[in-house]
Amino acid sequence: MLPVGKGGCVKINLNKNTPGPILSGPHSVELGGRKIPYGLRESQKAKNLQIKITEGIGLEVVIPKNYPLSHVEVLLKSKEDWILNKMAEVSGVEQRRKKKAFEDRQLVYFLGQPYRLVVVFQQSPPSVELMGDRIIVMLPQHYGHKVRDLLELWFRTKAKEILSQRLDILKRKMNVEYNQFFIKDQKTRWGSCSGQGNLNFNYRLVMAPLAVVDYLVAHELAHLIEMNHSKKFWDLVQSVCPEYKKYRQWLKEHGWRLEL
Repeated sequence: MLPVGKGGCVKINLNKNTPGPILSGPHSVELGGRKIPYGLRESQKAKNLQIKITEGIGLEVVIPKNYPLSHVEVLLKSKEDWILNKMAEVSGVEQRRKKKAFEDRQLVYFLGQPYRLVVVFQQSPPSVELMGDRIIVMLPQHYGHKVRDLLELWFRTKAKEILSQRLDILKRKMNVEYNQFFIKDQKTRWGSCSGQGNLNFNYRLVMAPLAVVDYLVAHELAHLIEMNHSKKFWDLVQSVCPEYKKYRQWLKEHGWRLEL
């Protein structure tokens, strides 16, 4: 399973024999020499303490019923490096999104290349075409609010075509078979593999360079053999994608661009 990387979450096992009161907010903890505010939420279903860091919300802690607040601060301090690094990463993504919305709002990416988005209103059935350095959306004016929907449908169609081809090539190289594959609009994953041999891929993958697409396909196919991220798993990925570390890093640095 590959996370998209728009936030972070870590689960920590609890000692259930230490119940205590939960104090009301506001809450903060000193990490890295500065006071970090955080939201504290009790969940009836939670079995473990969860630390979440997401855009627009920041640091949030979810605790089981009757978990002592004093233990929360101890656990947050034990995860200080992870929290500070993840907060910096999420903050960077948020700033880049704002920059993209302002400077780059008319650009869309396909197989790693930027294309100028052009909308043409005409009295003909809606369509999307790739022409030179432009992706042209053509539709009647009264369908103007459907531009994004048409563009997403085009990307989903391209994703199905391209991923089908890459799966066919890489499954033979890896000597593995999958059951079915599906194109989805996953918010937190680039891809996933089920125990039934089904593969799921985020349609936004085709916005990335083809080499990155191949890495992700190899990643999910490898999970059909090794349902983990052990050394055996990464050796299998590397056998068909020697530079997988480079493509993995590319996603961390540029994955935020892969959206409509």
